[in-house]
Amino acid sequence: MISAIRRIRKRLLEQNRFKRYIFYAVGEIFLVVIGILLALQINTWSKENHNIKLEKALLEDFKSDFIIQKELINEQIDYEIVMMAQIDSARQFMNPNFNKATLPQKLHELTARHTFKANRATFNNMITSGSVNLISNASLQNTIVRYFQRLDYVESVVNNNNLFMVDSNFGKFTLNNAMGFQIDKTGKFVDAIEFTNEQRYLLDMQLRYRNSASESIKLVSEVLLGLTDELIHTIDAEIRK
Repeated sequence: MISAIRRIRKRLLEQNRFKRYIFYAVGEIFLVVIGILLALQINTWSKENHNIKLEKALLEDFKSDFIIQKELINEQIDYEIVMMAQIDSARQFMNPNFNKATLPQKLHELTARHTFKANRATFNNMITSGSVNLISNASLQNTIVRYFQRLDYVESVVNNNNLFMVDSNFGKFTLNNAMGFQIDKTGKFVDAIEFTNEQRYLLDMQLRYRNSASESIKLVSEVLLGLTDELIHTIDAEIRK
């Protein structure tokens, strides 16, 4: 097309037809402008299409991470439920009819705790690469950011409870043998031990304190579990658009 216009332009100049030359010159400029605009439009469309693919891939990665996070949260909740059941069992030993020789082992088991695991792989990569704006849905973008703020909060609650309520308090209580447990010549715990009222009170308070650690972790984990479920469904709907 352009070579044809050039031939026409040359012929018009040779024939001294200036007006027609201007017409064709304007037409040539018009075609060049149209070509540039089309090229820009194609480039914009190509970039947008590429970003859409990147966005879907990013959302798929987030969905996978949240599914894993959901499993981790359920593990945390299940663990705390088991610990709370063990605490209820340990409370029975304040009754004189129970064999107290097995109580030290139960108290020792209650010094254990479960470390909360946060799956931040995709979120950290997104922040590092600066690709947060790939998520075109501003509401979803904000929801994801707020979710990880909540995740940080839950992790902080679990870590603090484990450190101060389980390790520093209940752990020391058990290690220091505040209940006065004894072993016989064979190395077995003595059953014939009577707790004083002060020891019963101390045991009850320590078990309540240990239970509150697991209960608070369970509650914040259940809230996070609900948020995780909602986010998985929201992302799934966004991917299907």
